[in-house]
Amino acid sequence: MKKNLLFLLTFVLIAVSACNDDDSTAAETVAAAFANQTVNVTDAQTTVNVVFSAPVTAAGTVVLNVVTTDLVYGTDFTTNPAVVSNTITIPFEAGASSAAFTFTKLIDAIEGQVKNVKFTIASVSFDGITIPEATNATQLNFNETAIVNNAVSPENGGNKLPNQVYIDLSSGATTNVPRTSWDFGFYSGSEFRVVSNGAINKFAVKQLNTTNIDEVQAEDANVTTGNFDVNNLAYVDSPYGNLAPTTTITHGTAIAEIAATDADNKVYLVNLGNKVSTVAPGTATGVALTGDARGWKKIRILRSGNDYKLQYADINATTHSEITISKNTAFNFTFFSFDTNAVVQAEPQKDKWDLNITTFTNEVFQEQTPMGAYFYPDFAVTNTKAGTRAYQV
Repeated sequence: MKKNLLFLLTFVLIAVSACNDDDSTAAETVAAAFANQTVNVTDAQTTVNVVFSAPVTAAGTVVLNVVTTDLVYGTDFTTNPAVVSNTITIPFEAGASSAAFTFTKLIDAIEGQVKNVKFTIASVSFDGITIPEATNATQLNFNETAIVNNAVSPENGGNKLPNQVYIDLSSGATTNVPRTSWDFGFYSGSEFRVVSNGAINKFAVKQLNTTNIDEVQAEDANVTTGNFDVNNLAYVDSPYGNLAPTTTITHGTAIAEIAATDADNKVYLVNLGNKVSTVAPGTATGVALTGDARGWKKIRILRSGNDYKLQYADINATTHSEITISKNTAFNFTFFSFDTNAVVQAEPQKDKWDLNITTFTNEVFQEQTPMGAYFYPDFAVTNTKAGTRAYQV
């Protein structure tokens, strides 16, 4: 996979004046920098950008000094353009806002090794002017190293917020996932728990008083969110992320714990909520979150040894489909999508993310009284199931 890193945070400002033998004077002010002091290289190829504060007036080059730690050029890594005599020269065209090179990792570091490459801006030259000693640097680590500071711009996709963005604070890596790409997550821990996708507007799940998945069901307008009905809190997962009720939190997941005895596992009516909006950017006020309805399903979930067995159908069907979903302890959950009727990749591995920037179904209160479940943009969810903790300072 090829990963683009756009370095934007801190610019080194250098002003240089040049005069010719005539009475004309050219004064140029330019800023060029890497933003992140360190980057953990997780992909085979990484595009590294040196960003200018304004488009340059002429074609030119950026020269970087290269210092390696326990790495050999051509054996452990390569670059394009190539490194020559411990420097790399990157060309750029007139009007460019950045200059870039491609970094290719040929090997991986093993546990305990420290392997990295440090790139330092030596000079920026254009229009007959050379700006020396910029000194801004970035270090690319082959082994995962704690990032001291970083700037991340989560790519949530604009005012329609189509993406969930997972952020690993240790490596600085981000992972974008379409928020409607999954419907249910099957817990990989010792318990048999299933979460529903609160990142989808109006997604709601109601337990029915039957164990027969092949009974015809009907839509229920009350199984929804955003209507300030306190009863719909039972149709969504706890916004606190707990799987079961606690002494201070009254409910857990909308789907009860999957029982070992099949007869104890009920059928659920599922409102799949709304698609991502198709409203063109700039034609809606504020955040455009609501698209067309995704429809309805009915489901029943059983245990199958240490796996889950998901039965599902359209609500008017008299037969059903079935899929076995296995636990994967490298992840918090295994995810299933009704768009594909299959298991899908959603969250990164549980030790590879800390925060999830996402839309979110939350509880609404009037003073201390709960008023129902409501949908919001721009929430940051912490990975509590893998031990991430956060507090306000």
